[in-house]
Amino acid sequence: MGESPLSNKITRVSFSILVDGAEINEEYGVERLIIEKEIGKVSKAKIVFVDGDPSENTFPISESADLIPGKAIKIKLGYESTEEDVFEGVITSQTLKAINYAHKSVSQLIVTCHDKAYKMGIVPQTINYKDKKDSEVISSIISTYGLTKAIGATTFKHPNLVQYNASDWDFVLDRAKANGLVVICDAGKLDIKAPVVSGTAVLDLDYGSNIISFNAELNSKSQLSGATYQSWASATQKLAKGVGAEATVTTQSNITAASLSENSGDPELLLSLSAPEDAAVMKSMADAEMLFSRFSKIKGSVTFVGSSKPNPGKLIELGGFGARFNGTAYISSVTHELKSGFWKTTVGFGLDYDPMSAAVARKDKALSKLQALPGLHIGKVKKIDSDPDGEFRVLVDVPVIKETGDGVWARLTSPYSSKDIGFYFYPEVGDEVLLGFLGNDPRFAVIVGSLYSKKNPPANTPEKKNEIKSIVTKTKMKINFDEKDKIITIETPGGQKVTLDDKAKSLKLVDQNKNTVSLNDKGVTIESGKDIVLKAKGKITVSSVGNTTIDSKADVSLAGNNVKSKAKIAFKAEGAASAELKASGNVVVKGSMVNIN
Repeated sequence: MGESPLSNKITRVSFSILVDGAEINEEYGVERLIIEKEIGKVSKAKIVFVDGDPSENTFPISESADLIPGKAIKIKLGYESTEEDVFEGVITSQTLKAINYAHKSVSQLIVTCHDKAYKMGIVPQTINYKDKKDSEVISSIISTYGLTKAIGATTFKHPNLVQYNASDWDFVLDRAKANGLVVICDAGKLDIKAPVVSGTAVLDLDYGSNIISFNAELNSKSQLSGATYQSWASATQKLAKGVGAEATVTTQSNITAASLSENSGDPELLLSLSAPEDAAVMKSMADAEMLFSRFSKIKGSVTFVGSSKPNPGKLIELGGFGARFNGTAYISSVTHELKSGFWKTTVGFGLDYDPMSAAVARKDKALSKLQALPGLHIGKVKKIDSDPDGEFRVLVDVPVIKETGDGVWARLTSPYSSKDIGFYFYPEVGDEVLLGFLGNDPRFAVIVGSLYSKKNPPANTPEKKNEIKSIVTKTKMKINFDEKDKIITIETPGGQKVTLDDKAKSLKLVDQNKNTVSLNDKGVTIESGKDIVLKAKGKITVSSVGNTTIDSKADVSLAGNNVKSKAKIAFKAEGAASAELKASGNVVVKGSMVNIN
């Protein structure tokens, strides 16, 4: 069991304020001290000094070198000079307040301080982490700020984990939450771990004994009967799911979370992701939903005489509040306040959780707990082959994430995609493409089209009537559509060409040797600058309704095992100079009349 805040005889409160390791001037009049520590927030302190001399128009404390923003500060609280550290950080701002009323002037200097981790939240960052676990990414980020850290290990290695327009602080919070971890900031250290559910309470707090005030709520609306994440898995063409396990929590209250959930109709959280999330990641996020749901069963606060014992992430034991609220409570926040010589401490317990906020992605967040990347964005193609997942994706750089780097694998949209068939056109390396992101998740890009630009113009110059359409490959193979004259032209850079012409009512084939085949309303013409060879393994038949003419300016030869010529009316063979009929065997000439000479 923990001790009572009254276990030691409460005597005179004492405090110390050290700046850069040295105590401030003891003549500085401290009117009030407030120190706030809360899970998921940067610890801060506020010191209110009595400062200002209206007769001299000076503010001695403000003008001193002691409390300049950027200086290290430490605050201690205790009794009879037995003090404990309650805050350590840096001075971040000074505020002057002055009021004149009833011929009297009141002025204050308010010095605001934050833990050194405040620097993590100043500016947004955009970074793509490749092949990293969440815990590895979090550790890397924290290390850049020189902070001490203790991080619970995560297991899943993300192929890409994109931090888009998010401060390092917000990104760390989101990645911790996705893994069921909380972020505790104190004295330059970030402790990132799962909430504790058992152990020794740092204080015992009893109604009618050692508390000043108490407020708590037992809430059934936040209690889930289950949590499931699901998304479409393109590799299997099926839904993938991650189902959350029941969470173990502290033993506060004699009413179980299950009974509270039942009273609300056993609400089960089902979150459907547009992005193709991994089942292991969805399982982790679903587990986290159940965990935070259970830790929100009872939320409240208790105030008592000042004690340095409680800190966020620790436990307190509550007694005398009845069976509904007695038990071990998880500390989510601690506030120390010193005013008029009296020090009081307020401890918040339980965690915030709202199933609706989990289900509805805000405009700046995707359901995957990452900053959203809404709208369309520009990409530059890096690579079109060797997708590590075998999903036929294209590797692109996304300049708004990083102009050049490891890139993001993007799926390619197509007018027609099916197994072993479809419309197969991949962009070229270096092309500018237009990207969308599934579920606004910056890890899951989709190429929705390619873009022309002044640097990369189209093959044709756009015209008002828009009568020319074409497909041109990088080696200048072309299919051209002339909608004015209804002509389709297919050609290669070597001069091979097929023209289908509705205006001329023709089809024409031309090769690079100027051989042509023309089909039009006059018939079929085959022309060649050299030989024309007809070969068939079967028969060749030449037939016409009109005359058939074979004309050569050189010799004409007919050869075959048997050559047969037959005229239905008259047969004539004539040689202008000579004629010869010859055979190695018999020659037969027959007719009703045979004239020789």
